[in-house]
Amino acid sequence: MRIGFFTDTFLPQANGVVTSLLSFGPELVGRGHEVSIFCPKSNVKEFKGMTVFSYPAVTFRGYPEFKIAVPQGRDMAPRLDIVHTHSPFTMGFFGWRVAKLQNIPRVSTFQTLLSEYVGYISRLGKIILKPVTWEFCRTFYNRHRRLIAPSKTLKKILQEHKIRKPIDIIPNGIDTDFFRPFEKTAAKKKLGINDEKIFLSLGRLGHEKSVDVVIRSFENLDAKLIIVGRGPAEKKLEKLTRKLGLQNKVMFKGFVPEKLKPLYYSAADALVIASEFETQGLVVVEAMACETPVIGANSGAIPEIISDGKNGYLFEPRNVEELTEKIEKFEPSKRMEKNAIKTSKNYSIEKCTDELEKFYRSL
Repeated sequence: MRIGFFTDTFLPQANGVVTSLLSFGPELVGRGHEVSIFCPKSNVKEFKGMTVFSYPAVTFRGYPEFKIAVPQGRDMAPRLDIVHTHSPFTMGFFGWRVAKLQNIPRVSTFQTLLSEYVGYISRLGKIILKPVTWEFCRTFYNRHRRLIAPSKTLKKILQEHKIRKPIDIIPNGIDTDFFRPFEKTAAKKKLGINDEKIFLSLGRLGHEKSVDVVIRSFENLDAKLIIVGRGPAEKKLEKLTRKLGLQNKVMFKGFVPEKLKPLYYSAADALVIASEFETQGLVVVEAMACETPVIGANSGAIPEIISDGKNGYLFEPRNVEELTEKIEKFEPSKRMEKNAIKTSKNYSIEKCTDELEKFYRSL
């Protein structure tokens, strides 16, 4: 099959949509499919067998990571068999036009709860922009043949907001050969981390990720927090750390190469994630594949992955006191680590791509 991924975000951006594209795409290529990426301006022309078509773009003022592309004409897309959009903005609408011109199926994966982002763009976001955002989403997604949601939680939310098209649940997969456990002491040594109790926050530092909750939970803890990632909330989080006097407990590592992520996961006693709006929570699965349990907010899709007391622990969203208690009492066990690895196997890229191929062939 000739598959076109149409996305409003791509390399060098690092987020869940990009991670999904970089996982599914090469796996589909390895199975004999032709995969093309259509995205805002990027220096990347080819990635692991995928051809990248990028278009002039301007930066979105409210969220600097996001770029608005301006595709020039429908005839610039090669012949495709399927248009698969991954976002509902200019590249998503470009995918619409390509599908109509070529008379082929168009499907879409709903990756991001845009309604939860608008509050960070404008003070009026939650009052005015939230209902407008859902109306926009209905206009876009209800014009596709079928949709994909990466979790049961997201499917339910979409249906509650009158997204009427059939929705298949296909999680984003991970490379379980890449995300694998390293011996904890050895991993710490390679990263130059002292052999002490370590907790990890890894991912894009967006305002909606509630990393501030994680930082606040360390005020009265005898443990270290390592924060890996960059994003628009980074300076605000660094300022909070200084304000609370936690410079000796909280370490910001910034961007780290992908190859080091399994080491960071393996070095940690647990991953901590406080986000309330995860549509899947891919970092949860990555950590578990590295034999690292997860302490996560009981919100969004996170409880679909974390089984409380078995492969990690859940806490009430934004409840700093409860999170502090969970971290303070946390003691990793072999049973919990083995359960974590067992959970991650349900999200292998091979298994998830099997489901995606079935979906494409049923169109």
